[in-house]
Amino acid sequence: MGIKQVFRAMFQSMTEGTRNILTPSATSALTTTEVIDKNNYKTYSSMVKGCYEMYNGRTDYGSEMLGSVVETRVSFIGGEGISTTSENKKTEIYIEKFLNLNKLHGSVLLDCVRTSELEGKDLIVLSKAKKKIKTVEIDYIKAQNIQWWTNPYNIEVNPVNTDEIKKVTFKPKKEEAEEINLPVDKLVYIKIGGTDDRINETTDKIHRVLTDIENFSRAKYDLRKNNHLFAKIMAYWKTQTLSEAKAIQNDINSGDWQIGQSYAGTADMSLIDPPLGALEALKGEMLSSLKIISTNTGIPIHWLAWPELMSNRATAENLLEVINAATRRERLIWEEKLRELIDKSMIMAIDAGFEDNDILGDYHLELPLISLANLKDIMETWVPLQQLDVVSMSTVRSKVPTINPTEEEKIIEEEKKANLERFQEAGGKSDSDDMRSDKTKELNQDATNDEKKEKIEDENPGAVAT
Repeated sequence: MGIKQVFRAMFQSMTEGTRNILTPSATSALTTTEVIDKNNYKTYSSMVKGCYEMYNGRTDYGSEMLGSVVETRVSFIGGEGISTTSENKKTEIYIEKFLNLNKLHGSVLLDCVRTSELEGKDLIVLSKAKKKIKTVEIDYIKAQNIQWWTNPYNIEVNPVNTDEIKKVTFKPKKEEAEEINLPVDKLVYIKIGGTDDRINETTDKIHRVLTDIENFSRAKYDLRKNNHLFAKIMAYWKTQTLSEAKAIQNDINSGDWQIGQSYAGTADMSLIDPPLGALEALKGEMLSSLKIISTNTGIPIHWLAWPELMSNRATAENLLEVINAATRRERLIWEEKLRELIDKSMIMAIDAGFEDNDILGDYHLELPLISLANLKDIMETWVPLQQLDVVSMSTVRSKVPTINPTEEEKIIEEEKKANLERFQEAGGKSDSDDMRSDKTKELNQDATNDEKKEKIEDENPGAVAT
């Protein structure tokens, strides 16, 4: 070994000796603390950065778990889309137009919900825009999703009433750029996490388990390293003499003996496998982290790819109820903010001359969730109430997931119209009418036969009518 190699080895050993072996590289890069047995994400900026870095797969640990947790929660919060109904047809038409042009029935809504999961908040700004559909150019109100991670904005509220936003500003990343004030009446701020005293630092459910997600991932890689180094079965010969041991070792090293071949001798041969202590310790740590992640996010633990942990009593129905309870708050907030977004877009559309005042009207909006219990509730509660005229059919339709109530109503009306046209083309008689007609003829014929029989008996007493 040359002198350069010696110094290089000495330097590497000195560097390695000063490194804290308990500090994951992802954690040390994101925070100032260098410990593995405490929460390593204590500031809002480090939480958001950790979420985005893990989600985009740019960290050593955590990306495989955080991404799946976020996407699962996004699907349960907004995956079924927005369900809206209104007795005012023009209101209904405008809402459908606004949602469709802004893709809020699909991908854009999911992007907004994902932002709220990663940041604990979201900001949607409205503006006048044009969109060309085929050959027609349409004026509409555009809804644009603003991420705090890429455009750090600041919210100022009334200290007495934190729901009242006074000012929203952000400064582009260019040094020469000036601070921009966003019009409060043309935006909607969706605050999912945090408390009232921290309007801008919106700590969310996922933020609270970032260290646990990272620890789960680290234990997984430790398990892989342990198996790579030690999870090997070795052949062992117990010999009587040292010379016999050397002879067997020489045969193995020379390649004269291979696994699967027989060997004759006085030595006792056995196979040695590694102990399972380290394996069970790492699996226990992974399980502990999964329990904490499941508790905070509301995702059942066996949905995190550990099906063997599911209890025999756990059914699909009550497990979905857990998801329903864990995402109910978020769905309620999004429903309220989507109504605010639609209301503000209506005012802007009228002021811009895009629409008339008659689009203003009451409407119902909901983010439904697929659940066996929900479907059972619709059949046993809402359908009977509709049949008793307590609630409208529009209300019942809004409870059904995966359908667009407005479109369903149109389809049903078209089907009724088509059935009526077929009925009229058939001469105005249905199969049931033909059956009733045949029965009437049969009864009339029976009555005529009875009259004839009575007449014959009157004229010829004792005769039998045939």
